[in-house]
Amino acid sequence: MSHYFTYDPTLKEHIRNIKFNVLGKEINLISDSGVFSNKEVDRGSLIFVNSLINQNLVGNVLDLGCGYGTIGISLKLVYGDKINVDFSDVNPKCIELTSRNLKYYDLDGKCYISDSYSNIPGTYDFILFNPPISVGKEKIFEIYSETKKHLNKSGKFCLVIRKDKGGLSHMKYLSSLFSDTSIIYKEKGYLVIECDY
Repeated sequence: MSHYFTYDPTLKEHIRNIKFNVLGKEINLISDSGVFSNKEVDRGSLIFVNSLINQNLVGNVLDLGCGYGTIGISLKLVYGDKINVDFSDVNPKCIELTSRNLKYYDLDGKCYISDSYSNIPGTYDFILFNPPISVGKEKIFEIYSETKKHLNKSGKFCLVIRKDKGGLSHMKYLSSLFSDTSIIYKEKGYLVIECDY
């Protein structure tokens, strides 16, 4: 069985055009078989993007586990030159799609094929994450524990998670890692959590 977080070169290509709105602006991205939410943008990502529009992002941003680039590209289109966005994903297909979507909008952004932070050289002012719950809590908590090393001092780690998928237990663990952890937005069972360095 193929999962969106593992690379399966045997999957037949099935490019789709994904359309959604942010601040009344229509955004068009391409997706393909073998990546998460390949038929439409998932609700969690849309809630996450809309919650981050008013968070005054500045500086260097990492879209961790970027998929086809939904979160980082949307925010770059909103914030413009206030932010520089890099993208990472363990799945090479995701990085290929993100690169194509960046090119479509004539946007810059480094793209890394990376399992968690294994291939990410820099540190960031903001790290953004929509965790792949199906990989299991142990793997996700391992990613959380590595995150602080890749934040600048005064940096922030922001993530979206469903409350009924263990959101509060994730928040409890994050509270043990970061100086301050809080829920900054709630909608339709989703929690947007912000962790301060």
